[in-house]
Amino acid sequence: MIVVIDTSVWISGVFYRGNPYRVLQAWRDEKYELVYTPETIAEIETRLRDKAIEFGANVADVDEWVAYIHAFARVVASTGAGAGVTRDPKDDKFLDAAVSGKATYLVSSDHDLQVLQEFQRVKIVSPKDFLDILESTTR
Repeated sequence: MIVVIDTSVWISGVFYRGNPYRVLQAWRDEKYELVYTPETIAEIETRLRDKAIEFGANVADVDEWVAYIHAFARVVASTGAGAGVTRDPKDDKFLDAAVSGKATYLVSSDHDLQVLQEFQRVKIVSPKDFLDILESTTR
């Protein structure tokens, strides 16, 4: 199963617990493959570091996650597939990553993405829904 996780899930998963954290842990446990474009990785890195500073968190924890992304996520070239699709143009890059990387799911807590439900055969799901999907596929 190939998956894209958007920035909102990364921020919640790195700095808090709950479903976003469990989504990230499932990736670390090799339950699915993560795919990104250079543009999506750049946003995730920047936003995680900014949030670490804002929250007074340990930037080294963020650096560990970023290094893990670089080491184990598959990076694909952007094809521009998501251009102009979402209400928030900053979200289009995640649709592009999902289509360019032939993802099955885009996991997002962002309403501007969730409202689409599906884009070019990529299902857009919440962290909770994705965990339910993972659970049902491992039975």
